[in-house]
Amino acid sequence: MNDQFNELRDLAIPFPVTASFRQQARAYALQYFTQDTHERTYLNTLALLATDAYFRLLNFQTNLTKAERWNADRRLWSEANELELVGLGNLECRVITAGQQTVVLPPEAWSDRIGYLFVEIASSEKVATLIGFLPAFDPETPTEEVAIAELKSMDEMIDYLAQQETSSRRKTGEVDNLTLEFAAKKITYLRTWLNSVYDPDWEPAMRELSAATFKKKIQLVGQVFEIQLSVSQNNGAIAVIVIVRRESGFLPIGMQVSVPDESDSDIYTETISTPADLIRILLEFSPGEEFWVELRMGETFIREYFIA
Repeated sequence: MNDQFNELRDLAIPFPVTASFRQQARAYALQYFTQDTHERTYLNTLALLATDAYFRLLNFQTNLTKAERWNADRRLWSEANELELVGLGNLECRVITAGQQTVVLPPEAWSDRIGYLFVEIASSEKVATLIGFLPAFDPETPTEEVAIAELKSMDEMIDYLAQQETSSRRKTGEVDNLTLEFAAKKITYLRTWLNSVYDPDWEPAMRELSAATFKKKIQLVGQVFEIQLSVSQNNGAIAVIVIVRRESGFLPIGMQVSVPDESDSDIYTETISTPADLIRILLEFSPGEEFWVELRMGETFIREYFIA
């Protein structure tokens, strides 16, 4: 249980709570009259606003603009804890405290939710740490109390939401072959690297204010290669530099490194025809765009899947 909790903590995401968030949360909480409700609503609203900012950073479309959301008189049975992820549904934000062992979900939060995100607000009220996630459950068989250590990690939450998005797009006929391929694969989200959040499979090589470089070792036909991705964001676009090296010596003649081209209908390939110590490919994507990098030798290949 302790190992699960430590892993959850390691993958948690601290997010800044701005002065404007605190001001907006106080203004909303003042609409509730009892002190207990006022304090609870204030912290929940801080969690909601930080979560909204985090998801917008990941290029999810959110909706916090409905007037009835911020009018307590119209919300007799809830306190505006849910964040609408457009096209997916409502994500419930619940505040937990440091050292808390379990979470309790009230009956009013059992339905019309795609999941539950648990957030810890620092005593300074300047940092909200996104701790873990619980997927939606059947209201007919509710889960009222859950151990914190049993929550899904933030990485698992992003994978879950990506699957929900694919399912939603499939229902509306907006899914292409690349998206269907991604639905069954382990995906690396590059923009999380810019927030120093990464899968343990990837080793950080460099971190700057608006750029990050990570590398990973890959085995292919008995040889070890290193794939390195450098990611930066500028004017809304995500720039990616892909570099592939052999662990020692030159890359083998005939080796190929491929990526989808700009139209996603064809493939761009670099092939080693003369001795070389690396392959470098420059790419640019819109936030949320899917792509893969393939290393191939003969009929044997391996692919790594990414979302910019």
